[in-house]
Amino acid sequence: MPIKTFRITNAGPFDDITFEFDERVNVFVGPNNSGKSTALLALAEATVFPFVFPTKFLKGTGSEWGIALTDGQVFEGVLPADVREQPDGVGLLPYIGYSTFVPSLRQSTDYRAKGPSISATEQPDLSTGSALNAPELRKRGKLMFTDAALVSDESVIQKWVDLDYAGYRRKQYQIHRLLEKIAGVASEITEGYSLEFLRIGEDERGLFPEFRTPDGDLPLNVLSQGTQSTLQWVAHFLFGHAQYYEYPENLEEKPGVLIIDEIDVHLHPSWQRRIIPALTNNFPNLQIFCSTHSPLMLAGLKEGQVQLLDRDAEGKVTVSSNPWDMAGWSAEEILRSVLGVPDTMDLTTASEIDRMGELSIKEQLTAEETAELEKLRQKVGELLPAGPASSLSEHFLRFLKEVYTKQEAASVSSGRKRPRVRRRESGGE
Repeated sequence: MPIKTFRITNAGPFDDITFEFDERVNVFVGPNNSGKSTALLALAEATVFPFVFPTKFLKGTGSEWGIALTDGQVFEGVLPADVREQPDGVGLLPYIGYSTFVPSLRQSTDYRAKGPSISATEQPDLSTGSALNAPELRKRGKLMFTDAALVSDESVIQKWVDLDYAGYRRKQYQIHRLLEKIAGVASEITEGYSLEFLRIGEDERGLFPEFRTPDGDLPLNVLSQGTQSTLQWVAHFLFGHAQYYEYPENLEEKPGVLIIDEIDVHLHPSWQRRIIPALTNNFPNLQIFCSTHSPLMLAGLKEGQVQLLDRDAEGKVTVSSNPWDMAGWSAEEILRSVLGVPDTMDLTTASEIDRMGELSIKEQLTAEETAELEKLRQKVGELLPAGPASSLSEHFLRFLKEVYTKQEAASVSSGRKRPRVRRRESGGE
C-alpha cells in the first residue's frame, strides 16, 4: 500500500512539516542543509526494520512522525524509538511490504569471502519489546541489517556468496535468477557498460562475485566506483526484497518501499537519467524515495514527483512539489526553474556581464570606467556567438532588459530622450 503523506516534527531543520507523496516516485531536492537526508532517515525510521535513527538529527523536547496510506489508514510514532515499542509502527509494516534504506556512503573494499557463512541468517536481539511475537518483525529480523550511515561491499559480497552456494546446494534456481537480475537492472543504468553475473570466483584471498563486462571477466572490486556503487545498492535492495517474499517467481510485481540517499552518487550524467526508468520499469509496485543534486535525475518526472525543499525569508524550511510534468525539459531548464540556479555560466563571466550592466546605466564614466566598459563589451561580444546560446544569450538578454528598463526610468525622470539600445552585429549570418 503506497504512502500518501508523511509528517515529522522537531527533526533536523524541520519544526513541523508534511510531505504529500506520489505513489511511484518521490525525488527530494534542495540546497545543502535543507533537510533531504533528515526526511529520508525519518521515513526509514518509520518504515524500515531493523534500523537505527541517528539521534543527532533530533531537536527540541520530542519528535514525532505520522504516515497516511492511500487507503486512508493513519499510523503515528515518535523519533527515535524501537519500532517494537510502537504498535502503530509494527502495524504499518505489513501494509507497505518490503522496505529498505540505502545511505549515501557506499564503501568499496578488496574484501573476499572466506566461504559461505551463516551471518546472513543471524537475527538481531528480539528478546525485549511489546511486539516480541510479531511475525512481521521476526521475518524482517532475518534480513540484511540497514546501517543509517554506510552500506559496505563486504555484506553484499558475503550475501552474494551465501546465496550462490544455497542456490546450488538446495537446487533453488530462482536464487540464481535473482543474482542475474541484479546485474541486469544495474546494466540498464550503466549505459554502454553491460554487466552479467558470471560466477563466484576464487583467488588466493577468497571468494568474490565475478561479472562479464566489456573489459573481460572481472571481480566486483575491479569495476569503477560508479559501477560498484550501482551494483551495491541494487543488490542490497533485491537481496532483502527477494528474501522477504521468499524468492517468488513474480518478485518484480511485489510491493515495496525503497529509500536511497544521494541515489546518483559516483555516476556519470548519462547514467543518472537512467536510474528512475530502470527501477520503475522493472518494479511497477515499488514506491521510491530518493535524494539528488542532479537535474538529470528530474528530467521526465511527472507532476508531483519532486519534493522541493527550500528556506523562506524567516529561515523556515518548506516543501513544494512540481505542478507540471517535466518530460522534454533540459538540464538547464530544470536548474533554473526547479533547483533555483539562475544561470549556468561560470561565475567570472556572469560577474563581467553584471559589471557591464552597472557601467552602462551610469550617467558619467571616468576614463578608467570607459576603458573597462569597452573591454567588457568586446569580451562579451566575443563570447556570445561562441558560447552556449541557452546560457550566455539568455543571461545577456536579461541584462539588456534590465539596462533598458533602468535607462527608460532615468530618461522619464530627467526629461531626456530615451536612449536606443544598439544591437551588436556579429560577423557572418
